[in-house]
Amino acid sequence: MNRQLLMINKRDFYAIVLFICSTQWMYAQNLEITHGPYLQYLTSNEITINWSTSKNSISWVEYYKEDGSNFYQKEREKIFNASDGLKNISVLHSVTLKNLDPATKYAYRIYSTEVKDDRSFGKTVATQVYKRAPLYFTTQPIKKEQISLLVLSDMHENTEKVGSLLKGVEWDKTDFVLLDGDFVDSFESESDLYDGVLDTCVDIFAQNKPLVIARGNHETRGRKAHELKKYFHFPDNKYYYTYTIGTTLFIVLDSGEDKADSDIEYNGFADFDAYRSEQANWLSEVVKSDAFKNAEHKIAFMHIPPYDDNRGQEWHGDLEVRLKFVPILNKAGIDLMVSGHTHHYSFQPPKIEENNFPILVADHKTRYNLLIDKTGIKIKGIDIDSKEVLNMFIEK
Repeated sequence: MNRQLLMINKRDFYAIVLFICSTQWMYAQNLEITHGPYLQYLTSNEITINWSTSKNSISWVEYYKEDGSNFYQKEREKIFNASDGLKNISVLHSVTLKNLDPATKYAYRIYSTEVKDDRSFGKTVATQVYKRAPLYFTTQPIKKEQISLLVLSDMHENTEKVGSLLKGVEWDKTDFVLLDGDFVDSFESESDLYDGVLDTCVDIFAQNKPLVIARGNHETRGRKAHELKKYFHFPDNKYYYTYTIGTTLFIVLDSGEDKADSDIEYNGFADFDAYRSEQANWLSEVVKSDAFKNAEHKIAFMHIPPYDDNRGQEWHGDLEVRLKFVPILNKAGIDLMVSGHTHHYSFQPPKIEENNFPILVADHKTRYNLLIDKTGIKIKGIDIDSKEVLNMFIEK
């Protein structure tokens, strides 16, 4: 009996020691900027900056027009992560800078100050403040003769592939990068997002060039799928939206899941048929807008293509976007749709009574460079070995 009691006590003792050590480690952990910053939704007068910290914090962005000076020269404007008159306390931070001047280079830096459980403030961290090394972005001009963007699709958390595909990019000539869905495999934890693709994008470009997100069907899966909006900025807090640069209007659509809502894989959580109908109503209004009518180019991004090479083998999601979105776009007229999902490249030329517009279906081993100007859309495909595998021109 005594030996058994001793064994229990010894087990309890080790558990207590482990708990104390882990607690001490947790409280000793310093405040850090763990991910980011990364830029989103850069227009001629607005940008959103996102990042995360290791502890709950209040956060802000300081910025100024680049003029050869530095942050230590004078007090700079501060914009806080705040809502409804209160500074937000979180490990996820998002600050939108508004009323910026078009075609202007800005210097910026981010700050976060720890908020302790008793509401007192702790340590403050920032991006390379003491090295006097600000980050930069340049707003879009009101009129822009050329737009250059990159499209990656179906990266499925493969950071090595993302790094390979982004080699040799001329970033000074690139306006934004679009992830056209399935950048995660299943959103179960933050590591799926950060360690998968996002941190690699930050390391390569996203601190200075904006990242644009189109949700794929794999982003709808996993325990944290409902929280995706916490990590990215979506206009009007919706996964479907428009994005204008110069005279080009980009329409980002959310194709949802690829199987029927009742499919056993979704465990009763899917309601995408109604969601796509809601989206179709929104799209009907978009094509009536002055922004659409006045745009010289209209390009749609959507993860699941309405048509690809597998005619007659379509799944439910394919048929849904074909039924609900394509008739609206056919009638209104767009220049191009860019999709992914199939992991295989295909190009669907315009076909009367099906798709009146061309559809580029991106594979998962190629980056697609789109150059848009008054003559049309030039498309180049660059593979993992930096070889050109596609060179196409769609005349305006």
